[in-house]
Amino acid sequence: MAWGHSAHRVVGLIADQHLAPTAQNKIKEDFNITSLSTIANWADRIKQKMSQGPWHYANVIEGERAYLQQRDCPNKDCVVEKVREFSAKISDSSLPINDKLKALKYLVHMVADLHQPLHLGNRIDRGGNDILIMFQGRTTNLHALWDSGFINVNENDLQKYANLLIQRASRSDQLLWAQSKILDWTNESRRYALDIAYNTNTTSPEILTKFYIESARDVIELRLLQAGIRLAHLLNTKLILSNQERNFGSK
Repeated sequence: MAWGHSAHRVVGLIADQHLAPTAQNKIKEDFNITSLSTIANWADRIKQKMSQGPWHYANVIEGERAYLQQRDCPNKDCVVEKVREFSAKISDSSLPINDKLKALKYLVHMVADLHQPLHLGNRIDRGGNDILIMFQGRTTNLHALWDSGFINVNENDLQKYANLLIQRASRSDQLLWAQSKILDWTNESRRYALDIAYNTNTTSPEILTKFYIESARDVIELRLLQAGIRLAHLLNTKLILSNQERNFGSK
Protein backbone atom coordinates (compact mmCIF):
# COMPACT_ATOMS: atom_id res chain seq x y z
CA MET A 1 0.00 0.00 0.00
CA ALA A 2 1.08 3.60 -0.47
CA TRP A 3 0.67 6.87 1.42
CA GLY A 4 -3.02 7.55 1.29
CA HIS A 5 -4.62 9.45 -1.58
CA SER A 6 -5.43 12.45 0.60
CA ALA A 7 -1.96 12.61 2.14
CA HIS A 8 -0.35 12.89 -1.29
CA ARG A 9 -2.72 15.67 -2.29
CA VAL A 10 -1.95 17.54 0.95
CA VAL A 11 1.78 17.36 0.22
CA GLY A 12 1.09 18.79 -3.25
CA LEU A 13 -1.00 21.62 -1.80
CA ILE A 14 1.71 22.51 0.71
CA ALA A 15 4.32 22.48 -2.04
CA ASP A 16 2.17 24.76 -4.21
CA GLN A 17 2.45 27.50 -1.58
CA HIS A 18 6.23 27.25 -1.39
CA LEU A 19 7.06 27.23 -5.08
CA ALA A 20 8.88 30.28 -6.35
CA PRO A 21 6.84 32.28 -8.89
CA THR A 22 9.24 31.33 -11.66
CA ALA A 23 8.78 27.64 -10.85
CA GLN A 24 5.01 27.99 -10.72
CA ASN A 25 4.97 29.67 -14.11
CA LYS A 26 7.31 27.11 -15.65
CA ILE A 27 5.25 24.17 -14.38
CA LYS A 28 2.09 25.77 -15.72
CA GLU A 29 3.54 26.78 -19.08
CA ASP A 30 5.51 23.59 -19.75
CA PHE A 31 3.11 21.02 -18.32
CA ASN A 32 -0.26 22.79 -17.99
CA ILE A 33 -0.31 22.01 -14.26
CA THR A 34 -1.74 24.62 -11.91
CA SER A 35 -1.53 22.55 -8.71
CA LEU A 36 0.84 19.72 -7.85
CA SER A 37 -2.02 18.08 -5.94
CA THR A 38 -3.65 17.15 -9.26
CA ILE A 39 -0.78 14.84 -10.22
CA ALA A 40 0.14 13.65 -6.72
CA ASN A 41 -1.47 10.20 -7.06
CA TRP A 42 -0.64 9.40 -10.70
CA ALA A 43 2.28 7.13 -9.76
CA ASP A 44 0.02 4.99 -7.58
CA ARG A 45 -2.53 4.57 -10.35
CA ILE A 46 -0.01 3.06 -12.75
CA LYS A 47 2.30 1.16 -10.43
CA GLN A 48 0.62 -2.26 -10.67
CA LYS A 49 0.25 -2.12 -14.44
CA MET A 50 3.88 -1.05 -14.77
CA SER A 51 5.18 -3.40 -12.03
CA GLN A 52 6.61 -0.44 -10.16
CA GLY A 53 5.51 -1.28 -6.62
CA PRO A 54 9.08 -1.49 -5.22
CA TRP A 55 9.75 2.06 -6.41
CA HIS A 56 7.57 3.39 -3.59
CA TYR A 57 9.53 2.14 -0.55
CA ALA A 58 12.93 0.97 0.65
CA ASN A 59 12.82 -1.74 3.29
CA VAL A 60 15.87 -1.95 5.56
CA ILE A 61 17.37 -4.89 7.45
CA GLU A 62 15.93 -5.10 10.95
CA GLY A 63 17.98 -3.22 13.55
CA GLU A 64 19.85 -1.01 11.09
CA ARG A 65 19.22 2.67 11.81
CA ALA A 66 20.34 4.07 8.47
CA TYR A 67 19.67 3.30 4.81
CA LEU A 68 22.58 1.95 2.81
CA GLN A 69 22.08 1.82 -0.95
CA GLN A 70 24.42 -1.12 -1.62
CA ARG A 71 22.68 -3.23 1.02
CA ASP A 72 19.06 -2.03 0.91
CA CYS A 73 18.59 -1.05 -2.73
CA PRO A 74 21.33 -2.70 -4.82
CA ASN A 75 19.34 -2.43 -8.07
CA LYS A 76 18.38 1.21 -7.39
CA ASP A 77 14.70 0.36 -7.81
CA CYS A 78 13.49 1.80 -4.48
CA VAL A 79 11.98 5.13 -3.49
CA VAL A 80 15.27 6.73 -2.38
CA GLU A 81 17.06 6.12 -5.66
CA LYS A 82 13.98 6.94 -7.74
CA VAL A 83 13.71 10.36 -6.06
CA ARG A 84 17.33 10.94 -7.03
CA GLU A 85 16.74 9.69 -10.57
CA PHE A 86 13.66 11.79 -11.27
CA SER A 87 15.18 14.85 -9.61
CA ALA A 88 17.92 14.71 -12.20
CA LYS A 89 15.50 14.14 -15.08
CA ILE A 90 13.33 17.19 -14.48
CA SER A 91 16.34 19.43 -14.97
CA ASP A 92 17.73 17.55 -17.97
CA SER A 93 17.26 19.89 -20.93
CA SER A 94 17.98 17.07 -23.38
CA LEU A 95 14.87 15.10 -22.40
CA PRO A 96 11.60 15.42 -24.37
CA ILE A 97 8.90 17.38 -22.55
CA ASN A 98 6.75 14.26 -22.06
CA ASP A 99 9.59 12.47 -20.30
CA LYS A 100 10.13 15.48 -18.04
CA LEU A 101 6.40 15.53 -17.25
CA LYS A 102 6.53 11.88 -16.23
CA ALA A 103 9.56 12.61 -14.06
CA LEU A 104 7.66 15.45 -12.36
CA LYS A 105 4.66 13.21 -11.69
CA TYR A 106 6.84 10.51 -10.18
CA LEU A 107 8.81 13.02 -8.12
CA VAL A 108 5.76 14.71 -6.59
CA HIS A 109 4.50 11.34 -5.45
CA MET A 110 7.75 9.76 -4.34
CA VAL A 111 9.03 12.66 -2.25
CA ALA A 112 5.87 12.15 -0.20
CA ASP A 113 6.39 8.38 -0.05
CA LEU A 114 9.93 8.89 1.19
CA HIS A 115 8.60 10.86 4.18
CA GLN A 116 6.27 8.07 5.37
CA PRO A 117 8.30 6.34 8.12
CA LEU A 118 7.17 2.81 7.31
CA HIS A 119 8.29 3.26 3.71
CA LEU A 120 11.68 2.85 5.40
CA GLY A 121 10.43 0.00 7.53
CA ASN A 122 11.90 -3.43 8.26
CA ARG A 123 12.36 -5.88 5.44
CA ILE A 124 11.35 -8.79 7.68
CA ASP A 125 7.76 -7.51 8.13
CA ARG A 126 7.49 -5.70 4.77
CA GLY A 127 7.42 -2.25 6.32
CA GLY A 128 4.80 -3.19 8.90
CA ASN A 129 2.43 -4.85 6.43
CA ASP A 130 2.75 -8.16 8.30
CA ILE A 131 2.02 -6.65 11.73
CA LEU A 132 -1.70 -6.99 12.47
CA ILE A 133 -3.37 -4.29 14.58
CA MET A 134 -6.86 -3.73 16.00
CA PHE A 135 -7.96 -0.15 15.37
CA GLN A 136 -11.46 1.28 15.81
CA GLY A 137 -12.95 -2.17 16.01
CA ARG A 138 -11.39 -3.62 12.89
CA THR A 139 -8.28 -5.57 12.03
CA THR A 140 -5.74 -3.84 9.81
CA ASN A 141 -1.95 -3.70 9.64
CA LEU A 142 0.58 -1.23 10.95
CA HIS A 143 1.66 0.02 7.54
CA ALA A 144 -1.90 0.73 6.43
CA LEU A 145 -2.54 2.72 9.59
CA TRP A 146 0.47 4.92 8.99
CA ASP A 147 -0.57 5.37 5.38
CA SER A 148 -4.12 6.51 5.92
CA GLY A 149 -5.69 5.19 9.11
CA PHE A 150 -4.61 7.72 11.70
CA ILE A 151 -5.69 10.93 9.97
CA ASN A 152 -8.94 11.24 8.06
CA VAL A 153 -9.70 14.54 6.38
CA ASN A 154 -12.68 15.22 4.13
CA GLU A 155 -11.61 15.70 0.52
CA ASN A 156 -13.30 19.11 0.52
CA ASP A 157 -11.18 20.22 3.48
CA LEU A 158 -7.72 19.28 2.20
CA GLN A 159 -6.72 22.87 1.36
CA LYS A 160 -7.80 24.05 4.81
CA TYR A 161 -5.88 21.20 6.42
CA ALA A 162 -2.77 21.99 4.36
CA ASN A 163 -3.00 25.63 5.42
CA LEU A 164 -3.23 24.65 9.10
CA LEU A 165 -0.12 22.50 8.78
CA ILE A 166 1.79 25.31 7.04
CA GLN A 167 1.06 27.65 9.96
CA ARG A 168 2.97 25.31 12.27
CA ALA A 169 6.30 25.79 10.48
CA SER A 170 8.41 28.78 11.38
CA ARG A 171 10.60 30.45 8.78
CA SER A 172 13.68 28.94 10.38
CA ASP A 173 12.07 25.48 10.29
CA GLN A 174 11.34 25.85 6.59
CA LEU A 175 14.87 26.97 5.76
CA LEU A 176 16.38 24.16 7.82
CA TRP A 177 14.22 21.52 6.15
CA ALA A 178 14.93 22.92 2.69
CA GLN A 179 18.67 22.72 3.24
CA SER A 180 18.58 19.00 4.03
CA LYS A 181 19.39 16.30 1.49
CA ILE A 182 17.53 13.26 0.16
CA LEU A 183 19.57 10.95 2.37
CA ASP A 184 18.60 13.07 5.40
CA TRP A 185 14.90 12.64 4.58
CA THR A 186 15.48 8.91 4.20
CA ASN A 187 17.21 8.42 7.53
CA GLU A 188 14.69 10.64 9.33
CA SER A 189 11.95 8.27 8.15
CA ARG A 190 14.02 5.29 9.25
CA ARG A 191 14.49 6.75 12.74
CA TYR A 192 10.77 7.55 13.08
CA ALA A 193 9.97 4.00 11.96
CA LEU A 194 12.19 2.45 14.62
CA ASP A 195 11.57 4.92 17.45
CA ILE A 196 7.83 5.55 17.00
CA ALA A 197 6.10 3.21 14.54
CA TYR A 198 7.74 0.00 15.80
CA ASN A 199 7.92 1.11 19.43
CA THR A 200 6.18 -1.77 21.19
CA ASN A 201 6.52 -0.01 24.54
CA THR A 202 3.58 2.15 23.49
CA THR A 203 1.30 -0.68 22.38
CA SER A 204 -0.26 -3.70 23.96
CA PRO A 205 -0.57 -6.82 21.81
CA GLU A 206 -2.45 -5.80 18.67
CA ILE A 207 -4.12 -2.82 20.39
CA LEU A 208 -2.66 0.68 20.20
CA THR A 209 -2.57 2.97 23.20
CA LYS A 210 -3.85 6.54 23.11
CA PHE A 211 -0.29 7.79 23.56
CA TYR A 212 0.89 5.78 20.55
CA ILE A 213 -1.93 7.10 18.36
CA GLU A 214 -1.27 10.71 19.35
CA SER A 215 2.47 10.29 18.76
CA ALA A 216 1.85 8.73 15.35
CA ARG A 217 -0.46 11.55 14.29
CA ASP A 218 2.09 14.16 15.35
CA VAL A 219 4.82 12.47 13.32
CA ILE A 220 2.59 12.00 10.26
CA GLU A 221 1.56 15.66 10.22
CA LEU A 222 5.19 16.75 10.59
CA ARG A 223 6.23 14.50 7.71
CA LEU A 224 3.45 15.80 5.45
CA LEU A 225 4.59 19.35 6.14
CA GLN A 226 8.27 18.57 5.62
CA ALA A 227 7.54 16.67 2.42
CA GLY A 228 5.60 19.57 0.91
CA ILE A 229 8.21 22.18 1.78
CA ARG A 230 11.09 20.01 0.61
CA LEU A 231 9.32 19.09 -2.62
CA ALA A 232 8.86 22.77 -3.42
CA HIS A 233 12.49 23.56 -2.66
CA LEU A 234 13.65 20.64 -4.78
CA LEU A 235 11.58 21.83 -7.73
CA ASN A 236 12.73 25.42 -7.23
CA THR A 237 16.33 24.23 -7.26
CA LYS A 238 16.02 21.89 -10.23
CA LEU A 239 14.28 24.53 -12.30
CA ILE A 240 17.42 26.67 -11.89
CA LEU A 241 16.13 29.70 -10.09
CA SER A 242 17.99 32.48 -8.34
CA ASN A 243 19.25 31.80 -4.82
CA GLN A 244 16.68 34.10 -3.26
CA GLU A 245 13.73 32.52 -5.04
CA ARG A 246 15.07 29.02 -4.43
CA ASN A 247 15.27 29.52 -0.67
CA PHE A 248 12.09 31.44 0.00
CA GLY A 249 9.61 30.50 -2.70
CA SER A 250 6.41 32.51 -3.02
CA LYS A 251 5.79 32.84 0.70
